[in-house]
Amino acid sequence: MSTRKIILLLFSLVFGFYYAQVGNRTITKESIDNEIALSKKNTFDQKKTLALFLKINKDSKGINYSEGIIASAKKLMILYHSTGEDEKSIEYSQELEKEAKKLNDNESISTAIIQRATDLSSLGLSDESYKELQNAKYYVNKITDVNTKHYHMSLIYQGFAGGYYVPKKANQDTILSYFKKSLNEVKQISDNKNNVRQTEEKYDMISYLYMNMGMFYAIVHQPKRLDIAEEYLQNSLSTINSRKFTEIKGDKIPILNYLGNFYSEQNKNAKAIDYARQVIKLEKTTKSPSARVAAYATLANSYEAIKNKDSTIKYMSLYTNLSDSLAHIDRLSADKTIKKISSKQDKAHKDNELQIVIISCIIFLLLVASGWFFWRRNQNKIHKKYETVIENLKKEAKTREIEPVLVEIENKNPENVISISEDTTTSLLNKLSKFEKSEKFLKKDMSLSSLSTSLNTNPRYLSEIIKQHRGKNFNNYLHGLRIYYITNKLYETPVFREYKISYLAEFCGFSSREVFAVIFKKETGVTPSYFISQLKKDDIKQEII
Repeated sequence: MSTRKIILLLFSLVFGFYYAQVGNRTITKESIDNEIALSKKNTFDQKKTLALFLKINKDSKGINYSEGIIASAKKLMILYHSTGEDEKSIEYSQELEKEAKKLNDNESISTAIIQRATDLSSLGLSDESYKELQNAKYYVNKITDVNTKHYHMSLIYQGFAGGYYVPKKANQDTILSYFKKSLNEVKQISDNKNNVRQTEEKYDMISYLYMNMGMFYAIVHQPKRLDIAEEYLQNSLSTINSRKFTEIKGDKIPILNYLGNFYSEQNKNAKAIDYARQVIKLEKTTKSPSARVAAYATLANSYEAIKNKDSTIKYMSLYTNLSDSLAHIDRLSADKTIKKISSKQDKAHKDNELQIVIISCIIFLLLVASGWFFWRRNQNKIHKKYETVIENLKKEAKTREIEPVLVEIENKNPENVISISEDTTTSLLNKLSKFEKSEKFLKKDMSLSSLSTSLNTNPRYLSEIIKQHRGKNFNNYLHGLRIYYITNKLYETPVFREYKISYLAEFCGFSSREVFAVIFKKETGVTPSYFISQLKKDDIKQEII
């Protein structure tokens, strides 16, 4: 061997030994604890925090340090959930549960199960989420610290309320009962300057529950109680803004986003734009695409309502692109998660090698077929929406009369509802019925002000009549008329199907192709191009028959 080769070999051995020793000295329980403690004091952006805890998790596994694995898994599952990567959050919740059971750490076990229930609910797997929450109650009842037990029980009740909120459609009293139980549990947590984090979490939870209760009264409760909803929503923002301690920066994005949407729906566009812009500003540091897409939607709707064309097109485009991207990712994530959960549950119950082979084959077939299945299911859902539009067109072709029926609105808030006489109401409904048949709504410059002038009334009266008897604000009412008109034209007059989308948009009074496409999908559930292509396919089928 040459002298040069011997020197290189010795050089490699010396440095290899040196770095091995450095590695052994660096990765210790104490060094991992120091990194975790340092992370609480320093402010990292989300990417840096994620990278740090992935490293801590890896190092902890390397030396089989359970406390480090538990601490890092807790942080990682929350980080991944906050970025919409729920399948990864579930992986770390399973890792956390497994490691915590080795130490009989009931608090960490319940934390893992409750977070997994939240992830499953986010993925639309409400039944699986409900089972996890029931399982979590067993471990929560074994927690000895009273404050911690209240906090975890609050999370469970909140999970039950959320599970029934949309998927289950339970009696509204049941949902409110769960929300109130959750709020009652968290309010029993005592403020403690020696445990700042727990106290901060208490007020974050109160704020979050106020927000959910506000959303409930605005969306689900019948009749809607916008006055109560607004009070809860503002209480939510006030709570998070005036917390007693400031160790953790509160996440105001969810409540700001919903306040923006809430005021947009009421046509209070200045407030809506202000809250949405606050979301965009805060989101630059948290990097939450789902929050950004909600803010884009609010901005697009609000700017469209105040006739700001440039801003409308800008935010419509941003909303559409990001929304489509997130929808695609969600479908893939849900598919991947279902397979992983099924795989782990099946493996836990295998009795012999034959079962292993059979289950492996099933999983393989699922892997091959799942992509097609979810694509096909999505197409079926879209097509059902198309068929619903066609059915409505057929029905309304027989009878287009809109009777000016007086509707009694319960629980009116005197401050928000304008008193209008029965004669005035009937007169305005008759005028609206004529307006709806006149096609004047196709004019690009049609506004609440111009319509009220032509109907010889004032904008406030007209807006209230439309809200009470058509169930929409003026902009949504106008959009509905225009979209119904153009869908009817496309259905009854085949030549319209050959026109460009931009022409159809201009023809029915929209300011741009982008705005028209978004409103069309919002009103019908399908895109204009899909609607037209299906009409053409239906024609071909009729010709073959």
